Amino acid sequence: MKTHRAIAYSVATLSAVVISPLLVPACVGYADCHDRGYCPGDSTGGGTAGGSGGAVGYAGNGGAAGDDGASGNGGTSGTGASGASTGGHSGASIAGSGPAGSGGAPPCDGACKGSMPVCDEATNTCVECLSKADCEAPKPACDAATKACVECAATTDCKDTAKPFCEPAAQQCVACLKQADCTSPTASACSAGTCSACTQDADCSSIAGKGVCDAGTCVQCTGKKFAACGQDSGTPLVCDSLKKTCTSGKQQSAGLCQTCVTDAQCKAGMMCVLDKFGNPAQDVGHFCHWKKGDAANGAPTDCFATGKPYAGTQVNATSIDGSVGDICTLGTSTCVANNQFKIKDCAISSTPSDATCGFAPTKDSKCSQVPSSTSYRCTMTCTSDEDCPTGTCDTGAAPRVCTFN
Repeated sequence: MKTHRAIAYSVATLSAVVISPLLVPACVGYADCHDRGYCPGDSTGGGTAGGSGGAVGYAGNGGAAGDDGASGNGGTSGTGASGASTGGHSGASIAGSGPAGSGGAPPCDGACKGSMPVCDEATNTCVECLSKADCEAPKPACDAATKACVECAATTDCKDTAKPFCEPAAQQCVACLKQADCTSPTASACSAGTCSACTQDADCSSIAGKGVCDAGTCVQCTGKKFAACGQDSGTPLVCDSLKKTCTSGKQQSAGLCQTCVTDAQCKAGMMCVLDKFGNPAQDVGHFCHWKKGDAANGAPTDCFATGKPYAGTQVNATSIDGSVGDICTLGTSTCVANNQFKIKDCAISSTPSDATCGFAPTKDSKCSQVPSSTSYRCTMTCTSDEDCPTGTCDTGAAPRVCTFN
């Protein structure tokens, strides 16, 4: 009977020990835990209960030990506010103490360094950045989607005035995103984020008043492209081929030896050529001349025989607009002297003055008295009658000049 009673007492006692934690209020400190043999986890994040019937571990980060002297399984690590955690205290057991539970791991296991120095705790992965503060030049912005440092995430990130736009795919600051961003006549085309020289008229569509591409530069017009210049009374106005600007001159309005700024200004069968005179040669200016052989448009096929006074031939002349061909020119004088012939009064206080005539006085021109008159007019030099607009070549004069007859 004593044996049965002892067994019953032991069972009752053991039951009281096992059941009693459910009836005891939460411990306040270590003293309570030693008295009661367990410590419930607190709300700041501690380990879960140990295995094999062990009591719950102390409110902290480690798990408690198991009962009967056997080691309990460590509780799950808690997470500290700073991103690091410490090991929990050992839990007590009735028959013996097991080892302490394992300590908690820091965010991303403390592995973030090098090119990925920041831990994204939401995904527990290492990233390059979470904010602009994590990035430095030359990549000062943080891409919220990829969490990587980039040159720009928005146009406001681009501070270089030469590269004011953010290219969204590459996230780099660039000079342009579209053609309208390129505003320089010498760099009007947008290609791969860079403003470059035009290669076609369409590349100049964003340059106000300069819609023609000419050798990489947007201009108002060219000698051959002058539609932008408009018309006057139904006749197109021409473009100055050198200045690339529109003029008030009309198409095919200039005749032989008249000044011109483009081939289009000369009449049919002519081209605008830069005349030179003297030795060393000096530029006289651009004038209209026959294109030798363009008979369909009235040009002579033989300058000397039918081109008076343009009896000279210049071979392979290049026009102001790049056309190449033989032209009929004056033999010994200039268009300046030719245009003054019999027209310009060259007297100063009734005294003839050669200095008032021609481009190179006495070489291309001379001041001569009009026959049967006291008037003086400019004439031009010649070598034969073919060089004179009218009259004959006075071969006895020095220099030889055309007469007014």
